[in-house]
Amino acid sequence: MADIIFDDGTNPSVTLPAPDYPGQAFAFLDQSIQQAMGGRITSITRGSGELKRWTLAWQSLSASNYTTLKTFWYTTVSGASTEVTYTDENGDDYTVKYTGGIERARLVDYDSYAVEVQLAEVA
Repeated sequence: MADIIFDDGTNPSVTLPAPDYPGQAFAFLDQSIQQAMGGRITSITRGSGELKRWTLAWQSLSASNYTTLKTFWYTTVSGASTEVTYTDENGDDYTVKYTGGIERARLVDYDSYAVEVQLAEVA
């Protein structure tokens, strides 16, 4: 598989090996479902479109790649505050924001991490 790329347009892009479990984009309809006091269920659609979300997972990402990934999201682009271009392993580009995952990374070997990165497409 080809590498994936994160690029914020101003700093050098970050290239990483393709994830072990590539992020399959799935549609997410922006809705709120509530239960009224009488028990009736109500649904409110907040958006008329669908957003794509990805979860990229590496089972054994090298410590240097993990540090690069963490630095990019936490320092270079300040987490979810900046839109970046995500180029997947197929060469398709998407404008996304980081929504979480790195904080749950765990050391699985002397110099490798199991880590997930969650992304959401910017509408």
